[in-house]
Amino acid sequence: METAQRYVELFNANRMGDMGRLFAENGLWVPPNDNPPTRGRDAIVAGYESLAEQTASMTFTDARYYQDGNVAIVELTSMTPDGPVGRVADVFECNDAGEILRMTGYSHTPRA
Repeated sequence: METAQRYVELFNANRMGDMGRLFAENGLWVPPNDNPPTRGRDAIVAGYESLAEQTASMTFTDARYYQDGNVAIVELTSMTPDGPVGRVADVFECNDAGEILRMTGYSHTPRA
């Protein structure tokens, strides 16, 4: 669960590259949108860094953490200064060293 908590802290600090460095060398990131999954720490770091400007004003709030062994699930709300954007659930599968082997994101954005 420490890795999931660190991931949220880094997102809220807009330290996107550091988020990517939480992944194992051959980790897999499955984003909560139509973008294809990304494999490999270097590619994941680059992918997260490309999002830094777009997510600069966004934060995660109301985080709820659940853990079973090396799997953690985080439910949270994505917020901008204008208010909530939507709900997110991230599923982290980690190795014993706490590196992310696979992170799958799910999101729900309410209709206007």
